[in-house]
Amino acid sequence: MRLGYGLALGLLLAVPAAAQDGPLPVPAAAPPAPSPGAPYRDAVLSGRTANAAGLSFTVGAARYELATGSLWEVTTKDGTPVGAFFLGEGTLAFSAGDPQAARLAARNAKHVGGAKEVDGELRAAFSRATFLFSAALRPAWTYAAGEETPVRRFAAHVERFARDRTPQVASRLAIAEAAKGAFFAATLEADPDLRHVFDPVTDDEEVLRVVDRPAGLPGGFPEMRFSRDLSRRPLGRTRRQAPRVDARLVAVDVDVREGPAPWGELKVTETFVAVRPVSFLVLDFATETIHRNDLLETRLRALTDGEGRPLPYALGDGELVVALPKPLAPGARLTLRLDYEAPYFERAGGDNLWELPIASGWYPQPLSFNASHHTFHAVVRARKPFLAFASGDTVRRTEEDGWNVLETRLERPVPFATVLAGKYTTQESTEDGVTCRVASYGIPKEMSGKMLLSVFHGVRKFYEWLLGPFPWKEFTIVEINDYGFGQAPPGMMRITKEAFQSSIFTDEVSSLFSHGINQRVAHEIAHAWFGYVVADASPEHQWISEAFSEIASMYAIERLKGKAEGKKLAGTWAGSARHSAKAAPIDLANGLAPKIASTWDSSTAIDRVELVYSKGAHLLQTLRLELGDDLFFTVLRSFLRSFEKQRDVTTDDFVALLSFATKKDWKPWFERYYYGTEMP
Repeated sequence: MRLGYGLALGLLLAVPAAAQDGPLPVPAAAPPAPSPGAPYRDAVLSGRTANAAGLSFTVGAARYELATGSLWEVTTKDGTPVGAFFLGEGTLAFSAGDPQAARLAARNAKHVGGAKEVDGELRAAFSRATFLFSAALRPAWTYAAGEETPVRRFAAHVERFARDRTPQVASRLAIAEAAKGAFFAATLEADPDLRHVFDPVTDDEEVLRVVDRPAGLPGGFPEMRFSRDLSRRPLGRTRRQAPRVDARLVAVDVDVREGPAPWGELKVTETFVAVRPVSFLVLDFATETIHRNDLLETRLRALTDGEGRPLPYALGDGELVVALPKPLAPGARLTLRLDYEAPYFERAGGDNLWELPIASGWYPQPLSFNASHHTFHAVVRARKPFLAFASGDTVRRTEEDGWNVLETRLERPVPFATVLAGKYTTQESTEDGVTCRVASYGIPKEMSGKMLLSVFHGVRKFYEWLLGPFPWKEFTIVEINDYGFGQAPPGMMRITKEAFQSSIFTDEVSSLFSHGINQRVAHEIAHAWFGYVVADASPEHQWISEAFSEIASMYAIERLKGKAEGKKLAGTWAGSARHSAKAAPIDLANGLAPKIASTWDSSTAIDRVELVYSKGAHLLQTLRLELGDDLFFTVLRSFLRSFEKQRDVTTDDFVALLSFATKKDWKPWFERYYYGTEMP
């Protein structure tokens, strides 16, 4: 179980954040900063207090009102003020923004608790809280010496929030102070507890979230609480626009060596290009893994720049925060070199395979998805008899003492890359200069492999006619020892074992398809275009990858098997869309908060899939029927050509191109059906 967020760094923990009605300025490059997080990891009560009764203050989208009680000044050990500890009765009112976002926030609060919707706001009562402010936001409260400092209650409050799965606070506060920028983080003892963070310096969203520990966790499970977002508000942009990019990751070079499970050794070289003035990098990184109820932490042995000079950093909470040797001006390049041991090589479920966390920071990546657009080079050593597979074209595949060695290279920039290895046998074929490789798990499956090769090349050739050249020179179809899903990392398809059951391949070999595997395989192949040729800028625009792959797969099925199959698929989309349409607009589907429970909240997951995939595809099919195939697929081809290799593609980009191509304003239509909850 890989954790997206990690352990506390001392006083408090927080989340990425920021929001305001208008854009906030990003500070100019600051002087080189101290080691990230110092001296904010350990904070104390100064002994000075203020009467809190009747006080109120506003930060970002939140309004705090303190009805009764006291504020106790919080400082660093050297006496620098950083915030206040509150005891008494207080309330929080949080405005989620536009009506659809407010509706989603109310739904989330009803689903997971923590707040209630009142007059379009989320409201919550709390009895204890700690507020951390950077100097730019700190209120001018008047403190005086107190009689009895509540040291034990403050310590209990800190301990209560000490093992929440949320990103670093100490480092974020340090960055804001160095940049003379705004930062605020609050931990609120409520029912359940809440966290609120406003941090325009390192992120461009403000977040209010619930933290709680699920019931029913297995005995011995680490002491920690998990979080769910009630509301996220963009900073300096609307949610329809691409997230801000401070520095873009443009090249990744990795050396991966499997060790005794679940450990392995990784050496990574990364190149960043500054887009804005940058003094720190805040990177997503899988810093902790739960393995057999043990919490294992990634061991960073060395972090240097391209010249081999050590860099100050803070590691933990699912983040790597790096203080740069000198500020980077826009266009400047920076190289990071990392040497670390990581517990990523577990055999989940006892399988004879391991895979590094897909798109979740097995190598450090920018927090914003659109800030990662990099080439990839990998050398992977897997213990025999495991065979390794990685994104990219094969440079070499050799054997060394006890090792199977793979080297790959990918020159086409991608948002992430994958590496896995296991007990596999392979077969491959090359047509039109494109090599497809099928990797069967466990035992050889020659018949299934032969048919999957045929399916791949048949669908690929159709898509090349429809959408343009296939982006990859090599493509690997890997069997995953599970059931019911497919995924498409760069140059690869991970698909579960039912696709390898020879019984699914009937005598209708010429049609290439049978038993529902058809559309899933075609969908994953379509991701080579929708996801990599054109890539969605953020979760609000994920339908560009998923729904567009759905409509392409429908057309492939119709042309290669028959229109009746496409009609069935269209009916499935419409039914699923109707089922979940009222849950949220498509652009907010990834903001649906699942219940905090020890078992997966399947209903929320279904709503999300039915919105992003099914309702999205239903909208595209509706457009297709109105425009006709010739014009509709001409628009799709133009979309691919117009936005190829861009990392900031949004739904409004597609709407603008569609309107231009059809000489019709489609904005009102998308307002109702994509940004709204209506069904066409």
